[in-house]
Parts: sequence; C-alpha cells; structure tokens
Amino acid sequence: MSSKTVLIAILITLVVLTVLVAAGVVIMLVVCRPEATPMVQATVTPSSTVAPSPSPTFTSLPATPTVAATPTASPTATPERDIVFTVDSDHIEAGECTTLRVSVEGVSAAWLEGEPVVGGQAEKEVCPCEDTTYVLEVTLAGGEQTKRTVTVYVEGECAEIRLTRRWPPMELQDWPRPEGDNGRGMHFLVEGYYTEEELDLHIARLRDMNMKWCLVIYKDEIHLERAAKKFREAGIMVVWRKFLRPDQLYFNWGRDIEILKRVGMPPYMQVYNEPSVGQEWEEEPVNKEKFLKNLRRTCQDVYNAGGYVGLQFVSEEWLTDALRDLKAHGGEPIFKRMFFVPHPYGMNHPPSYQEDVHGVLGFLVFADIFQREIGFVPPMIAGEGGWKYGATDDARFPKVDDQLHRDYHVELFNWFRTGVLSNGQPLPDYLFAYCVWLISDKMDDNAWYDSFAGDRVLTIEAVKAIPPFERKFSWDEKP
Repeated sequence: MSSKTVLIAILITLVVLTVLVAAGVVIMLVVCRPEATPMVQATVTPSSTVAPSPSPTFTSLPATPTVAATPTASPTATPERDIVFTVDSDHIEAGECTTLRVSVEGVSAAWLEGEPVVGGQAEKEVCPCEDTTYVLEVTLAGGEQTKRTVTVYVEGECAEIRLTRRWPPMELQDWPRPEGDNGRGMHFLVEGYYTEEELDLHIARLRDMNMKWCLVIYKDEIHLERAAKKFREAGIMVVWRKFLRPDQLYFNWGRDIEILKRVGMPPYMQVYNEPSVGQEWEEEPVNKEKFLKNLRRTCQDVYNAGGYVGLQFVSEEWLTDALRDLKAHGGEPIFKRMFFVPHPYGMNHPPSYQEDVHGVLGFLVFADIFQREIGFVPPMIAGEGGWKYGATDDARFPKVDDQLHRDYHVELFNWFRTGVLSNGQPLPDYLFAYCVWLISDKMDDNAWYDSFAGDRVLTIEAVKAIPPFERKFSWDEKP
C-alpha cells in the first residue's frame, strides 16, 4: 500500500472520529439539560399570567436556575409530577356535576378547596352554576407553599331551585330546643379546628355559666363530629357554621348533616356569614349577584339534606334582596325550615337603645323585614352580639367598663327569665337564644376568657349567679 493511500485512510478515520465525538456531546447536552422534553398535565398553569384555556391548569414551581450535568435532588424538593390536580370534565352544562381529583406524594400537607387531603388522595364532586376555578393548596416537604388550579366552564344558567317534598313545614313550637332552655348562649372559638382538651375546657366554662346555646365554627367533618359529640353530652344546642366565603360553594352539606343526625344533634346550619362585608370576601370584590346564586344552591342543598337553613345578614338591603331572590326562584318552602342569625352588637349603647340597628335590640329591625317580605318571623338565634369590652362608639354614652359589661349582659340574659325586653315589650317567641361574643381568644380583648386584656371576671361571676330557670313561650301558657 502506498504512503499516499495510508495518509488518506488516516485522514478519513480522523474525520469520522471527530463527527462521532461531536454527536456525543450534543446527545449529552440534550439528555442532561434540566428542561428536557416537558410532560404537560392538564392541571398545570405557568407562573406567568395566561389567558383562560378550556383545559384545567396549574401554577408551576420556578425552575432551578443552575443544574449540574448529573443532578442530585434536594432532600426537600417535590417533583411536579407528584402533585396532580385534575377534573373529569372542564366543560359542563349548568346543573350538571363533575369530579375534582387530587393525588399528592412527598408533601407536608395539601388542602382541596380548604378541606385537608387525607392519605394523599381526594375526590370532590362539584356542580357549579357558573365558570368556577378550584384551588389545591400544597405545603411542600421543605415548607414552601404552592397552588394548583383547575377551572370548570359552565354553559347556560342553573334552573329553578329544586326542593324535595320530604320535609313538612315547621311552626315555632316544632323547632328543637335544649332541655332546660334559658335562651343563654355564647359564640365558641374562632379557629374551627378543636383538640379534645380545648373542647373539654371551654364546654366546661359554658356549663359553669349555664349556657344552653352556642354558635360553633367548623372547617372539616372530623372536627364537626368531634365537637358535636362533646356538645351533645353537655346538653348544649349548637348552631353550626361551616367556614365559607360568600364567593364559595360547598358540596358536602349532606354528609355534614348526616354526621349531626347520627350523633344526635339537630342540624342548625348557618350557611354564610356577613356576605355584604368586604372582609368576608378576602381577595375578591363584593359581588351580590354572585352571592345570591351561591345562596340559592346552598339553601337548596341544606334543605334537601334535611338541615335547617340559617341565613345571616348585617345588611337590611341584602336580607331583603335574598328573600326576594329565593321567592323568585321557587324557594318559598325553604322559609318554613329557615332560621335567622342576627349579630346585634350593642356598641356602648344601653340595652334599651332603639335609635338605629346598632343595639342589642337591633334584631327587631330584621324581624320587620321578614314580616313584610314573607309574612312571618322565623326563629332567631343571635350568633354574635352583646357588648364589646371598652367600647366607646357613641360619645353620648359612657365607655363599656367592667361594671357596665356585667350589668348590660345580665340584663340581656334576664329577658329570657322575665319575658320582657329592655324596651318594655314582651319577649317574642321567635327569639330563641342570644349567643354573645366570645368565649375565649388570647388576641381578642372582647373575649370573656384568656384575653390579653384579662378575663371578664365580674361578668362571668354575675352570669353564674343568675338563678336557674326555664324560658317560657306563649304556647306554654295555654290551657
């Protein structure tokens, strides 16, 4: 073989080797780069703002800025594939339902629409009447917070309220009340999650003051059942308030009502709280039309499940509009299984004050609205109210100090003993109970116990000293 031929063969070999080495480098770069071919799930929403898509989306975690050729996972990192949030159908007709599904691994905690995800798996049937975005909140193993969202798009509008015919209308004397009813009540803790120790401590305090009624917030079915058993054993009647924003719907009323019935507690269910107040809407602006749509569906679901529908408003206008809206959509049967939860705070006004709605007799203003709009007044159970310690709202009246706080509350609770309101009128049969604010809270100076402002000792001891009695109704006096 000639030297020229050998030289050509060597050059060809070098060219081939150079091409192979270059191809190998390209392959390594493609394989090892952090943003390999993405797996797009229907539940991902990029962190940047994206126009609504028919497909459900979720918000991605920020990509790690620098990745080694052979990446080593951080011990606290959670791969995005371990957080899955989907919906069976993201386009439905109004009145139809679909199911949200969650699967998470390697996270500290997760909440689907505010409900804890137990065991890493969750399903939730939803039946929205308008386009609705649902949220999965996740705490990663390292403590970071992230969210996933899916949106269900709704065609058309929900039909009239659909009510079962199973439930008979109720008159005032048909409603359940506690044994030894004295109309005396108090708002329980504000958290909505309760330990056994908290329940035992504060229920014992309620019993020491001979409280027969209580308004209790709950955030999930576990704490609902735990609290219900304790209150039933204590002989205290409860109005249950599911923690719910005015822009939210809740689809487990039937389950919660069944829990209460199984435990042996009447299902007094307050459905929303102060919907006209911006603070209750959190990040969304107040929207009466949206709320009224939600209220229709919520009243329907609670009624159909056999619960007592508890309306709550601090706005006279919003109550009027809500009653008219329910009537307009076929909800009148609800009225005969409905109660009202006023919030008649006294500010620093005396118990007999009636110049406006800002007094403990303010419930009378709402009674007039019910009488005008539906022809009768349903049961009323004040869920908040009374006098806040240190109140100075009206310069014409003295500050609420310990003595006035005691005297005013004792006078209020004595309405149910004497049968006479502070303005001299007879105690109305429809006023079942008055749950004043608040049993305990370290950060609220209006709490009766455990507040940084100290316990309301004078009031507590005076209420304990009220002689035992049982409240009388007009029908009790009939032969």
